[in-house]
Amino acid sequence: MPQSVSSGSRQVSAGAGGCVLRHFLSVLPNLRLKENMVKKGRLSVRQKQCLFLVFHILVVAYAVLFLHPFYGSNDEFSLAAIASGAYGAPTQYFIYIHSGFGWLLKAFYLLIPRVNWYTLVMYGMIFLSLSAVGCVWIRRTERTGAVLAVMLVLACAWPLYVEFQYTKTAAVVTAAGYVLLFCTPDGSRKASDKEGQQGYTAWQRTGILSIGILFLLLGSWIRFHAFGMITIMAFGLWLGRVPAVRRDRDLKRFLLRDCMPCMLAFGMVLGSILLENVLVYTPGSPEAHYREYDRARQQLLDYGVPEWDEYQVEYEALGLTRTDCINLKNWLIADYDRYTADTFRAIVEFRQDRPFQWEYLIDYLVILAEKPLFILGALITFLWLFPLSSWRKRREWAPVLYPYLALTGIYLYFISIYRVLPIVVTACLMGFLIFVWSAAGEEIGEIWNDRLEGKRGLAAGLAGVMLTVGICCRMLVAPVFQAPVQESEPSMAFRSLYDTISRDQKVYYVFDPFTNNGVELGYSIFEKLPKDYLTNIFTLGGWETESPQVVSNLEAYEQRSLLTSLYQSDRAVLISNTLMEHIMLHLQDIYDGIFITYSKVNQIGDFDLFALNYKMSGLKDSEEFTASLDRTYTAENERYDVFEATVNMTPEELEGKSVFLWMESVESGKRRMYQGTWQQQDEDGLYSMLYDSDLSDTDQVRFMVPKLSYPLDDRYEVRIVIREGDKGRKMITENNLY
Repeated sequence: MPQSVSSGSRQVSAGAGGCVLRHFLSVLPNLRLKENMVKKGRLSVRQKQCLFLVFHILVVAYAVLFLHPFYGSNDEFSLAAIASGAYGAPTQYFIYIHSGFGWLLKAFYLLIPRVNWYTLVMYGMIFLSLSAVGCVWIRRTERTGAVLAVMLVLACAWPLYVEFQYTKTAAVVTAAGYVLLFCTPDGSRKASDKEGQQGYTAWQRTGILSIGILFLLLGSWIRFHAFGMITIMAFGLWLGRVPAVRRDRDLKRFLLRDCMPCMLAFGMVLGSILLENVLVYTPGSPEAHYREYDRARQQLLDYGVPEWDEYQVEYEALGLTRTDCINLKNWLIADYDRYTADTFRAIVEFRQDRPFQWEYLIDYLVILAEKPLFILGALITFLWLFPLSSWRKRREWAPVLYPYLALTGIYLYFISIYRVLPIVVTACLMGFLIFVWSAAGEEIGEIWNDRLEGKRGLAAGLAGVMLTVGICCRMLVAPVFQAPVQESEPSMAFRSLYDTISRDQKVYYVFDPFTNNGVELGYSIFEKLPKDYLTNIFTLGGWETESPQVVSNLEAYEQRSLLTSLYQSDRAVLISNTLMEHIMLHLQDIYDGIFITYSKVNQIGDFDLFALNYKMSGLKDSEEFTASLDRTYTAENERYDVFEATVNMTPEELEGKSVFLWMESVESGKRRMYQGTWQQQDEDGLYSMLYDSDLSDTDQVRFMVPKLSYPLDDRYEVRIVIREGDKGRKMITENNLY
């Protein structure tokens, strides 16, 4: 009986257990389905990274289509011109960029010459850098990292994709390299156990570290000075690893994980510099000459030119005048005969170090407080400190606060030289923002990740977007409602001017160096300058005129310096109203026999074309041909006197010749001479400076000179001069004006 009861009990128990088991098995598929639904409803890290990349692409498209990108400096336009071959054949040697990066650009141009690879390659570097930083942040802390990544792209859209400048590009590429080196999870169990963070395998981490080292190398190639500044700011990330090493007493792992990659990167950077010195800057080469010249120029112009009144004796001992001092202050140093590396070094030797400019520091602090990048960095720092009750638990004090100290130190250094340049400020602030957010992001994620589940995460992302757009409203929103500068009337006039004069290779044109960037030229940064576009367009200032590209360009026209050739050729034309008087004073102080006069020869849009006048060698009287002054009137609100004349010569005799109005005072013997134009107009409506038989035949000439204070009556001997080469003939001229 007991056995039967016992057996029955076991059967009952077995029956009950079977029911529970069957019920569990019937429910299990539903549980698995719900679990899969939950997993499907939550995005993985890789999916978030992919969505971030899509968002990044959309931001780039928005910037390109609606924010009207432009070159952020004159240097940028020069680099794009050199890369595209506008100064001659494409070359791997750039006047600012490492030759290694030049080889990379040259390879792209050789592959597809019609594309402006300079901009596209730089854009690609920016995109990869910001994407790498954002993906690292998302991998470390999924939700807060994604929000910060989106905010980073929005904050950097204007300074990188719109105000396009290679110094800032180098800064963000370098910063991305350090983020990959110091912020990538190492794949250890300890790292993988952190909430919201996923580690990498050893092979994956090795690949990422290799990419980081490559970024550092490329950043140094693009702009070594930017690489140095960002390296100083990145030191805080390395300092943040020291407490953990002391706590864990794992020095070997610290050296292999945190020190060895940096040492390898620095070795590659320094090695590439040494290799370039051997292969490019060989003694006696044009590149070595230019580097010596540029270093001397930096010592003088970057640190300030001493005042004439304070150092007059020293200047005169070098054979320099007050005008030379003014030229140096305005960077009008394209006269290689006068402004050499030895001249720069001689001035530096007698120049005293100026006292620290404390007043600049106040200006800097005010400017800094208004910068969106600084405001966003400070906001994340405040979020990192919140809640204040747990401030003692903060582990990342050094890496979060060090960028503030580094930023101040870098700018204090620059303030001792000159007022901080906006480009330098922005480049440093981007490194500051990336490093502060990288250091604070992990602890912020630990505090806020759990609170950003579901719709809260989306709301936080939208809030971050609105916050960033609001702070950067002037940069990200306002340009959409404004017409692009490249399409403005002055820009299109300048574009028309360049397109016109670049087609006439018989004429030299000189332009103001402060108006040669892409915006004012009406050029898009994605538009490739055609080959030989700048072969007959030169600059009166800037140190680029000593670079091998520009030197070879000038020598192709049998000229080495425009300032020394102005009186040797009647093909030199100025288009700068602001520099006219200054250049004439410069010529008067330097060259004997220069006539300090000028005439207006043409006008394109809002730009006037002037011709300086100079001494002619071999000027002789000629009785073979005659001329007559027929008519005079005033123009442009009586600012100019216009004289029209007729020359008794055949078109064949006039071919390739230029014409001048020569006058001499009977009383004082003082002479003046003005260049004229033939009454021939080309397809662009420009008057011809050299007689062109391909245009309509004419014997009419025109002189437009600054308003004279005296009439050309019998008190003056007036002659029409026909010039060919460096020889001129004074024709017998009948004055029918008075």
